[in-house]
Amino acid sequence: MGPAPADPSLVKTTLDIDDDLLRRAKQAALDRDTTLRAIVEEALERSLGPVVAPVPLRTVVWPPVDPAGASTPVEPEHEWLARIKAVRYGYEPGGPASTGAAEPPAPRGRPRTAKARKR
Repeated sequence: MGPAPADPSLVKTTLDIDDDLLRRAKQAALDRDTTLRAIVEEALERSLGPVVAPVPLRTVVWPPVDPAGASTPVEPEHEWLARIKAVRYGYEPGGPASTGAAEPPAPRGRPRTAKARKR
């Protein structure tokens, strides 16, 4: 085996190419005074199109910051949170339970038995 390529991004690959196509590619390399490798790379680039840069993920900052850089106060009870609690716990948004004045009702469903807890 020969020496490792100088550029670590290069990879040696074996391809099965039609004889006529290979002859045409070699002739094109001679005509253009370049290498077979350059002809193959150019054809691949043309075939695959431009490189598409990945879309960067948006960084989420919590608590939210206004454009001036000041921290936005986070209210403990937003309307969306009250709606979620109403659906989950079965009480009305804005009622005494949404302000923390009362305990939410017990979860619905079949009560767990001692046997079920041992599993």
